[in-house]
Amino acid sequence: MNESVLPALRDFLAGAPALSDLTLRVEDAGPAPGTCGLWPRGVTVLIRRENLLGGVSLRCRAEFLLRLCLPLPPGDDARAVRNAGRLLALQSWVAAKSAAHALPAFGSGLPEGETLRAQDGRLETADAGGTARYTIRLLAEYTEVYKEDTP
Repeated sequence: MNESVLPALRDFLAGAPALSDLTLRVEDAGPAPGTCGLWPRGVTVLIRRENLLGGVSLRCRAEFLLRLCLPLPPGDDARAVRNAGRLLALQSWVAAKSAAHALPAFGSGLPEGETLRAQDGRLETADAGGTARYTIRLLAEYTEVYKEDTP
């Protein structure tokens, strides 16, 4: 995965209607409501293939965590429903973009072979001051292709 994918993913997510009124940064979110942060959690090689000419392709999964800091006054059921709806809308938006192959480039393989999933959206913490932190896992699957002469 190239190092420019994190800013590209941040910019991609900033286009999501569910995040349009939030400030999105590549870092932890909060503590101010209306902010969200994105950071990588690592890459796992799922499959390694080598061809007769010495070329190698790796099927990889990169995990990112998106944390949203949103207002949630204690006992405000309507706000809780809106916040949960925001998470669901974001997950649906990512699924639609992935299905349309409208994603940032994660690897060096064919873009049609890249997918992005947003899953496990949940309330992480809520405080008495009226702020809640929500998290969503983003999982990108992509292929990296290395030629024989690639170091």
